[in-house]
Amino acid sequence: MLGFQAVGEKQVRKLISILVTGVLGCILLVCGCDFFGSEEENTVTPKKVRVQSKLPEVKVATVKRADISVPIYSTGSVFPDHESKVGPKISGTVERVFVEEGDHVEEGELLAQLDQKDLLITERQCQAAVKVAEMQLKEAELKVENLRKEKDRLANLLNKKVLSQQKYDEIDTAHSMAVTGLEVIRAQILSAKENLAMARQKLRDTRILAPFSGLIVKRLINQGEYVTTMPPSPLFLLMNIDTVKAEVGLPEVHLSRVAVGDPVDITVDAYPRNTFRGTVSNINPTVDPLSRSFTLKVRIPNRGQRLKPGMFARATIYPEIHENAVVVPFKAVVTSEETAHVYVLKGNRVKLRKVATGITDEQQIEVIEGLAEGEVVAVDGHYGMPDNTRVRVLKE
Repeated sequence: MLGFQAVGEKQVRKLISILVTGVLGCILLVCGCDFFGSEEENTVTPKKVRVQSKLPEVKVATVKRADISVPIYSTGSVFPDHESKVGPKISGTVERVFVEEGDHVEEGELLAQLDQKDLLITERQCQAAVKVAEMQLKEAELKVENLRKEKDRLANLLNKKVLSQQKYDEIDTAHSMAVTGLEVIRAQILSAKENLAMARQKLRDTRILAPFSGLIVKRLINQGEYVTTMPPSPLFLLMNIDTVKAEVGLPEVHLSRVAVGDPVDITVDAYPRNTFRGTVSNINPTVDPLSRSFTLKVRIPNRGQRLKPGMFARATIYPEIHENAVVVPFKAVVTSEETAHVYVLKGNRVKLRKVATGITDEQQIEVIEGLAEGEVVAVDGHYGMPDNTRVRVLKE
């Protein structure tokens, strides 16, 4: 009885162990299914991301219209538009100076005054000579008139045969001589008036006036100095820099490319962020046989007079401008075996298209045929890409 009881207890324990093991197995099975299901879901999403990230990435740009030119680069120096060494028209002693270096003067403004004492005396002498000659003229005219009347009276007597021919000839000769004397006096009056005009002109010339508006760059005289015309004595150095000019040298190979009126951009070290726009105003027709270069002049409006004579200038000349041309960034065009292509974006794909190109400024390139304004082309990431490739566009 005891043995049977022991055997029964063992079987119960075994049965309980089997049941516990089964329950645990079911629990582990359920958990395992959930765990592996989550892992599967986690592995699907990265695969989708990896598929999308494998698309080639490109940057794009829109085809537009703009002016384009092939520039020529050179250097030169800045010069004033007008420059003059102001000198005296007559010799004399400087009585007074009215301006200093750095002063801005207007055209016709008084710069200096020469001594006028001797010239004032000369003017009065000339005035007196004119008056004397005019009085002599009146006397001569009266004499001629009297002789004319006497001549007419004697001519009447001669016709009546009551006067000899000799008497008439004497009065005729006297009248002729009086007329000649009258003409001499008239000539003397003209000469006296010319002398007076010259004296007055010399008086005006004692006033040294500015020939044009500008800046007094140098003052070369002081009060009390004697200045001469031979040799000439410069009094002031006057410059007008409201407009300046840059003289630029170019190799002779560019002589046929540039023309008067071509636009030019000028930069100077003093204002590195500013560009001054000018135009070609003159082209020297000769080429230097040593340097094989020629010189052109660029006229530049100088608002605010920021450009100063003597500055070093960098010039960018635009000899040929294609206006309103179809242009794309230079990197958009792929060339191979003298053939040019671009990649045009259509939806999420790029289509390879042959184009005909024109001039380039190394930033943009002109497209003569094959593209229209508003189309979108790839500019980066497209090299070696097959036609009709699916791409992902990168945003700027």
